[in-house]
Amino acid sequence: MAFDAFLKQAWTDHADQPGEVALRLRTQTPVPESGEQLSALARLVVHLCGEHLGAFDDGRWRLQALATHPLADAAVQSTLRVGIATLALAQSGQSDCAGFSVEEQVRTQAAAAAICVARHQTARATALLQAARERLVSLREAPAAVHRPLAVACNNMAWELHDRGSARSAEDTAAMLDIAAASRWHWSHAGTWLETERADYCVAMCQLSAGDAEAALRSAARCLAVCTQNDAPPFELLFAHEALARAHGVRGDTAARARNVAAAQAAFEQLPASDQAGCQPTLTALLANP
Repeated sequence: MAFDAFLKQAWTDHADQPGEVALRLRTQTPVPESGEQLSALARLVVHLCGEHLGAFDDGRWRLQALATHPLADAAVQSTLRVGIATLALAQSGQSDCAGFSVEEQVRTQAAAAAICVARHQTARATALLQAARERLVSLREAPAAVHRPLAVACNNMAWELHDRGSARSAEDTAAMLDIAAASRWHWSHAGTWLETERADYCVAMCQLSAGDAEAALRSAARCLAVCTQNDAPPFELLFAHEALARAHGVRGDTAARARNVAAAQAAFEQLPASDQAGCQPTLTALLANP
């Protein structure tokens, strides 16, 4: 199996079969053919060993072994040392970042925060994220490359907390709202209209989960407005109308909810079959819940 296909399958399987995927990476990984593939492998190791397995020592050992690979150029070495420092920071709260650039320090703290929230260590995750954001603020004009790791980490952390639903604590809920808003802000500096629009959707869904339908309505409306301004494809429109329908439903505006449910369904019908398969659960849930 080609390296890219192997890694794609590993990402597909890792959440449900983390131990099996870890063994597969150790015994079956095809030989990487580029530095980009080596970096991609390193990122999977950090995510799998950190967030899913808590196998911090094993993860660091795997990354250290990759450092001697012939393809490990300067960019790969940066990915590896950030990954090693990330696992150490998530495990013990300490890591050796001597000689790291500001971007590498931000990447380390943001990735460690994502690991901590996945392992239900919300207070540590919030502290790490705050430290990373303060470090970014110390730059006069932080480039998109520095905002991006924070945008990604905040997005993943917000959805992780959102998906806990009723099991989420009050501390978790407050963190979820703050982190979702931070994700939107960082994407506005690091991404295109698409990432910003999706961040608006995330903010709206988190606000709904927290019970603030009025705020969710504003965020969902902003999400749809960005879609309209940029001639967004049906996939984006489906989720924008879903968020609006849910917000109107909680507020008791059945007519507005029905309009947006119909718009979401119309967008769904314009999707190719491959996208419809992935979006069907969203539409089904929306139609089933008045």
